[in-house]
Amino acid sequence: MKKKIIWAIVLVVAIILLVITKTQSTKNGEFTVGAILPMTGPAAIWGETMKNGMQLALEEKPDLKVLYEDSKSTAVDGISAYNSLQNKNVNLTVSALSIVSVPLSKIALERKEPLLVSLVAAKHDSIVNDYTTRYYTDPANYSGPTFTDPISPVLKSTKIALLYRNDELGNSVKDKIQEYSDKYGKKIVYSESFLPAEKDYNTFMTKIKDSGADVLVFVDSTPGEAVAIVKAAYQLKIGIPVVESSVVLADKDTQKQLEGMSFYTTAYGFSLPDRALDFKAKYKSKFGKEPSLGAAFGYDIVNLVYKCKDSKEDIQKCLSNLQQIEGVAGSATQVLPQDFVVQLHLEKVN
Repeated sequence: MKKKIIWAIVLVVAIILLVITKTQSTKNGEFTVGAILPMTGPAAIWGETMKNGMQLALEEKPDLKVLYEDSKSTAVDGISAYNSLQNKNVNLTVSALSIVSVPLSKIALERKEPLLVSLVAAKHDSIVNDYTTRYYTDPANYSGPTFTDPISPVLKSTKIALLYRNDELGNSVKDKIQEYSDKYGKKIVYSESFLPAEKDYNTFMTKIKDSGADVLVFVDSTPGEAVAIVKAAYQLKIGIPVVESSVVLADKDTQKQLEGMSFYTTAYGFSLPDRALDFKAKYKSKFGKEPSLGAAFGYDIVNLVYKCKDSKEDIQKCLSNLQQIEGVAGSATQVLPQDFVVQLHLEKVN
């Protein structure tokens, strides 16, 4: 019995010390963000560019520090990275990708630790809670331009072939595409999922070619998936327009791998040539290449955190009290509590 009492006292003291440490760090003007990014793995391009954007924003913020951990694009490694950062007493954790952020949002809720997620288009209820804020977009906005943008070939189509990644992101967007199809009188004549990091899409394309569809809509998450899908569509000559109902192919470096192949992709206003010119110039000067949407969101997140870190309220409440956020990625609107969405449009490439 005495041992149990002693351990209970030790646990209480440890919790009190943790709270005091975090409070003191904020009072002293030091604010530490823990960033869980896919630095390796199939989505490493997002981790690299997001980190670059964060580093660029940090240059003029000496009292804000970011500690980086690699999620390796997996939930297991993301959780391990989260635990590591919590042991370092970070004031706020940032994470990217649905596959990592969805499980982390549940842990953040259990531990009552603030979490800010980006590059996550999972449905609202699976990602946002009292301790998790999203700054990116949602399934409706991912798929909306495919059905409403004036340049979309879906407007003139009647039969859709749908190919989507089998994870939280893909299924969330797939469900919204089905809703839009019903709303606008389109028929999905073929619908099939692929495993994350799938490499061979020939079988899918053969089925799509035989389905009678007059447009292909697909939902992916990594450059490898996007490039492989478009190349397979061209190699098997499916003969119908190809529309990416996610933003991977908005990345200029990824587009270079598909020269001579025409396709459509959703994109943020950031990608338009007349937007965020100062940021693009600074990024290119520092890193020697054009920034991607990951860099834009990384940059905006640091500026957003900096705006809230000295608030009299806790950072989670400060974020939730904002209704509109202007950033280089675009204008973000809080469409639901703690869910900030930046609007997308459709672009035709090549």
